Amino acid sequence: MPSCSLTLVIPLDAPLTVSDPPGDPSAYGSVLAGLSAAPTHVHHDGNQHGVQLALRPGAARAIFGCRAAELADGSFELADVLGADAERLRERLHETDSWDRRLELVEQLLLARLGDSRTGGGRDSVPRGEVAEAWRLIRRSRGSVAITDVARHLGWSMRHLQQQFSAEFGLAPKAVAKVSRFERSVRLVASGGTPLADVAVECGYADQGHLTRDWRALAGTSPARWRRQDALAKATRETDPAQRHTA
Repeated sequence: MPSCSLTLVIPLDAPLTVSDPPGDPSAYGSVLAGLSAAPTHVHHDGNQHGVQLALRPGAARAIFGCRAAELADGSFELADVLGADAERLRERLHETDSWDRRLELVEQLLLARLGDSRTGGGRDSVPRGEVAEAWRLIRRSRGSVAITDVARHLGWSMRHLQQQFSAEFGLAPKAVAKVSRFERSVRLVASGGTPLADVAVECGYADQGHLTRDWRALAGTSPARWRRQDALAKATRETDPAQRHTA
């Protein structure tokens, strides 16, 4: 799904086959995907296992040594970002059957890079303060804040805000606001217990039609159809304690 997080996936069986629209499918030993306002398709036979993490955009600079914009709207072979560390990590994950140990190994690598100025954790490991503040305001409001108010708060013009924000994150402020509303709506739609009109109101959409238009643009389907048919919606209900309670 479109996301305001970086997505790190390390499969433990076959390579991960992914297609980022409008591209053709590509196989990855491990994959790092950037922020996106479009869905990414993962091709599989229904059986996969591995480690997946959602990382804040700041992890791009702090851990991977690049701006989030350099990863936006695409999927990348983890070895191209981490070098030999990526393959060593995958090998170590295969050496244990303990999921706790596997998560610990991933965490150890990321934290080691966080503290290493040669790989990520140097003085350039955080974005410009005003850009970070713009991100915070948009995300804290879950996409409901007016972008003109964000620019006014920073003392910037709209054009300057859009330029600086997009250069850091790869998505424009309005796109991040749109995806933020969408991300919030996904959990409510997946619950199955909340009428779509109420989801629209709760997530800051003008009406249910606005909700449906954004879903079609961002997910390629309507919320009603996804709720009925998509296995991910069912999985969300089954694995999220809050959703089980709501349902």
